[in-house]
Amino acid sequence: MANAPRPARRRRALTLVGAVVAAPLATLAFSGSAQAAEITPIAEYLDDTVATTSAQVGAVVDALGFAAQ
Repeated sequence: MANAPRPARRRRALTLVGAVVAAPLATLAFSGSAQAAEITPIAEYLDDTVATTSAQVGAVVDALGFAAQ
């Protein structure tokens, strides 16, 4: 590539940049909805787990007699 004529190097560089930009965009375009469907149950589980843990920590703090700030 270093000895190639200037237009050929420019064309190769633009092709490389185009591929680097297009590949992630194509991945997002074709798999965006599937990812959301896969993440939703995990997010619901984490939400429930955090709420339960928060309630348990609050109960322990109340049982120990500490004031909530």
